[in-house]
Order: sequence, then structure tokens, then C-alpha cells
Amino acid sequence: MKIRCQAGSIRLRLRKSDIEALNKTGAVQEEIMFAPGQSLIFELALADVPALSAMVQGSLASVRIPRAAGRQWIDTGLVGLEGLQDAGKGQELHILIEKDFPCKHQPMEDKSDTFQELA
Repeated sequence: MKIRCQAGSIRLRLRKSDIEALNKTGAVQEEIMFAPGQSLIFELALADVPALSAMVQGSLASVRIPRAAGRQWIDTGLVGLEGLQDAGKGQELHILIEKDFPCKHQPMEDKSDTFQELA
């Protein structure tokens, strides 16, 4: 899973293997180790929620997809899911979840676990 965080937004790009794990177990995680005993875990999970949502608890940053929307995204050619969440203080968090396609500007990248664009 590739994660991009920018002011007011979080974007998750999932490889084929990530989506297979999400489909099989209902969740997929990526852990980033900063130092011994210090890590940040990003999780994407199917959940009984009304809309895309995100939250942080301790070292876990979690994004939740409504089950029905997640199943449709997994089982079809739909590329992405997108939503806005009230982040408080007049701010919104833009959430974007996408299937990972190969980067055109990195021809040497391993493309075996990415989705292919249809012509």
C-alpha cells in the first residue's frame, strides 16, 4: 500500500496483493518503522460505516470503507473511492483510495503487482 499525506488529504494506492488481502481478511496494513519500538501503522479496512472515514488512535491511522462500497470497488473495474470527512475547526479531510497503476515516469518499476490500464 502506498500512502500519500498532504495538508487536508490522505491518499492510499493499493497493489493487487493488497486488494486480495483486503478481500480475504477485511483489512490491510502497512507499518513504517521509525526507530526501535517506534512505528506508525496505516490500516485500510472494510467496516460498518456510512461513508469513508479516517481516524488516528495512538500509532494507528485507520481508514474505513463502507462494506458495500468496498466490495463493489474490489469486485469491479472501479478505480477509486473518494470522500470528505469533517476534520473539525472548519477543516475537511479529503480521502482517496485507488487501485495502483504503474508509474509512466518510472519505466524500470516492477509492474507485476499493479493494475493495467485498459486501452
